Order: sequence, then structure tokens, then C-alpha cells
Amino acid sequence: MGMNDSKARLIRAQVSNVLGIKLAEIQFSADGGMVVVGGENGAGKSSLLDALRWALDGVKPKGKELLHHGADKGAVTLELAGEVVEVRRGVTEKGTTIKVQGADGVELKKPQAVLDALCGTFGIDPTAFLLMSDADQTQRVQEVMGVDFTDLDAEYKRLYDERTNANRRVRDAEGELRNLPRPEPGDPTEPISMAALVSEIDEVTFAEKACESEAKRLVSLRENSAALKLEAEELEAKLASVKSARAAVIEEGKGLASKVDRNLVNMEEAKAAGCDSASLRAKLANAETINARVAVSKRRDEASDKVRDLGIAAEKVDRDLAAVQVERSKRIEAAPLCIAGVDVQNGAVCYNNAPLSEASDGQRLRVAFEIAAAGSPHLRFLNMRHGGLLDAKNRQAVAELAIERGYTVLMEVVGTQGIDILIEEGVAK
Repeated sequence: MGMNDSKARLIRAQVSNVLGIKLAEIQFSADGGMVVVGGENGAGKSSLLDALRWALDGVKPKGKELLHHGADKGAVTLELAGEVVEVRRGVTEKGTTIKVQGADGVELKKPQAVLDALCGTFGIDPTAFLLMSDADQTQRVQEVMGVDFTDLDAEYKRLYDERTNANRRVRDAEGELRNLPRPEPGDPTEPISMAALVSEIDEVTFAEKACESEAKRLVSLRENSAALKLEAEELEAKLASVKSARAAVIEEGKGLASKVDRNLVNMEEAKAAGCDSASLRAKLANAETINARVAVSKRRDEASDKVRDLGIAAEKVDRDLAAVQVERSKRIEAAPLCIAGVDVQNGAVCYNNAPLSEASDGQRLRVAFEIAAAGSPHLRFLNMRHGGLLDAKNRQAVAELAIERGYTVLMEVVGTQGIDILIEEGVAK
């Protein structure tokens, strides 16, 4: 018996001697709506909801005896509108029985399989869903939608952490770049070799000292030449030898003068080119400053390159994150059941791309209702055990949702205010 397109509504429920219920009979509207069950603690309200669920899924509530205390048999009978018209599950001390009748009046084979197909994930309580942890909510939504985002969540988290680290590295590199002074126009790009400069200074200093010594020698020779000339005039007797000596001195002076002239020219050229000892010493004195500025310039270039490379890496992670979100959207679109606005991201249920926990109470309640309804698309019946957690406004919202979506909602509350059915000592009134 297929249930792909069938819609079943609960019309009537009768419970006798099951769990904490002695006798209860409830008539439901065929158009859906909310029925509020009230009473004091321990009166049997939860037993009524448990009994209806047991009739459908056959799972005994944990820690509870199915058969009502003192009874020898009990039963739950559900009357439905749809392909399945009646479900009857009985219990005695010997065990349980189940019968499911179709619309044609024939008892159906494999009754529990028929009910499983009819009920889907019946048992998602909208109020209980809102009390679940993020992990449990995520698991329920994925079960209902028929999708699994475990791999995408893991990949998203990995990429998110990678992007966080990449952005941190970019900020650090940008901070380092901001703290480096900008180079001045005309600053050298290469450092000065101080060892080579010292060696050059030594060579030039040696040459300058040699030139200075030779210049002094020339002065001395000229003085001697003048003295000898006077002596020649005074000592004509020694004229021949003095002239000869003077001629030799003059000859030596000519050669040395030419050399000194060349050296002086070279020294002037060196000074003009900044290669004299004074210029080189000044250059040496500034070498450390220049080298420091060159080093800073290189560090700025490296920091700028680092910022660029880290920015490129961060942009790639952003693209990868976007690809994960695209894949998530594709899976949601291809899901067997798609709940408008509902998604699962980073291990939490989201509504309109924001965590469900951040939505308003009304939005959260509507989303929980839609999730529960999506989990039971064929049997339009929902249990809500925690109705006492809802204020009057939200209870009214549930009632309106039930009518709007055509679902019957059985809500449990503590007390007697605003209820449709009162449970006292296991009896519905």
C-alpha cells in the first residue's frame, strides 16, 4: 500500500486501560486544529499522548508499563480519514496485538510497515524541538529533509578557520608595513660595502701622502736652486761646479715638477669626483645610515609582497567558502523535503541564513512547527508536550498554524485554564 500521495487525518481516538489512562475518548475536527489537554501533574495527560504514539509506532515508552494498573487488557483505537481508516492496538499480560484496516474495510497485511510509511518521522514535537541542543536539532532536520551536511560542515569549519588565520596574517603584515618608514626620493637601493670603502680610503690616503711628500721635496729643491744661484754669483771661482750642480738640480726639478703637476691634476679630478680622502671619509661616516635606509626599503618591499600574497590566499579561501555554500544550496534544492528558509550550517539549524536561536519566539515556533509537519507529511497529526512553555499569544499562533496547514495538534498543559479536555485520575472529561 503506497503512501506517497495519501493524506490521513485523525478523526477520533479512544484509549482504555493503557499506561496511565483508564478511559479517554477524543473527537477531532476533520479540518484540523488544536486540542488542548489539561490537568494536574500525574493525572494522565502525558499517558494520553504516549498512548496515541504507541498505537502508531508500536514503541513502548521507556520505564512504563503499557497495561494500566489493575486491568487485564487495554487498547487504543484510532479512527482516521484516508487510505487507513482504523488502527487498533491491544495489550494484555501476554503481549500486544495490532490491526490496521484500509478504506475498503479489508484488514491490511504488514500493519506496522503500513503505519511506518504513513507516519514518517511522527514524534517530532515542535516544543520539544525548541528545547533540543543544536546538535540534536541539526540531526532531526537532516533526517526530515533527507540530506546530510556533515562533510560540508567540516569543510566549512576548516575553511573558516583557515580564512580567520589568513586574515590575521594579512593584518599582521599590514601592521609591519605601516611601521616601516617610507624611502626618501633618491635613496640608494643597494647597501655600501664598508670594507671596500675603507680599502679605497687607504689607497687614496697613501697616494695623497706620497704626493704631499713629493711637493715638499720640490719646494726644497727650488729653495736649494735659489741658494746655489746666489752662491754661484758670489763664488765665481766655483762657478763651474756650482753650475753643474745647479743644472743637475734643475733637471731633477723639471722631472719632479711634471710628476707633481700630474699628481695635483689627479687629486683635483679625484676631489671633483668625490674620490678624495675627505669625501670618502664622509661617505664612510654616512655608510651605516645609508645601509639602514636601504635595509628598511627592502623590508618594505618584502612586507608589501607579503601583504599581496596573503591577500590572494585569503581571497581564495573566500571563494572556497562560497563554493561550500553553493553546494549546500544545491543539496537543499535536491532534498526529498525542502522546508522554506530552513538550512543547517556549522552544526546549527538556521532560518533565512541566521541561526534559529537568534530568531524571534514566533519565528522559532513556526519553524519548529514546519519541521514537525514536514516530518509527518502523510499523517497530519502532531503532539506538543510542552504547551505550558507557550504564552497565550504563541498558543494562538499554534492554533492558527494548525488550521492553516490542516494539521491536528494535541497540546498538553498543566492546569485547567483554556483547555478542551480535562484529565483527572486517568479519565478524560
